[in-house]
Amino acid sequence: MNTANTARSLAVLAVAALLAACSGKGMTPFTKIDGSDPGALGKMDGSWTVINTGDTKVEGMTPPAVVVFDTRAKAVTGFDGCNDFKGSYSFDQGLLKAKVSSTRRACTSDMARTISARLGDLFTQGAEVVDTSFMGAHVLMLKNAGGDVRMGSTEVLRKP
Repeated sequence: MNTANTARSLAVLAVAALLAACSGKGMTPFTKIDGSDPGALGKMDGSWTVINTGDTKVEGMTPPAVVVFDTRAKAVTGFDGCNDFKGSYSFDQGLLKAKVSSTRRACTSDMARTISARLGDLFTQGAEVVDTSFMGAHVLMLKNAGGDVRMGSTEVLRKP
């Protein structure tokens, strides 16, 4: 085994040990949000900026794609990279489903089209919602068989 493989193996083992230690103390860095726990549901509240879709980091989109959840009103609003949208959401068998209406502007970039299509699929087909807080980062992920969207807190991302 060469030095690079040894270092990679040690890094994987360290992360696995950290996750196992957190899990053993009930402190897993991942929280699945399925609508049944009001405390977990509150982690969705607020404005989230799309930072990654699939395996692609989202950079340089102006304005950025943003999803805003209001868990008290069960409302979702935002901008998907192409169009503004608003509507309501619910959880069905643990999956978030949203009924939204949107403007009908043309997309200006391939990345905007990708994000718009991915969010549309996640909202209509249903998405597993996962909150992750690890090493100071806070990420909300929506995912299903068609793909995923990872979002960071808009407030935190705007700080210099």
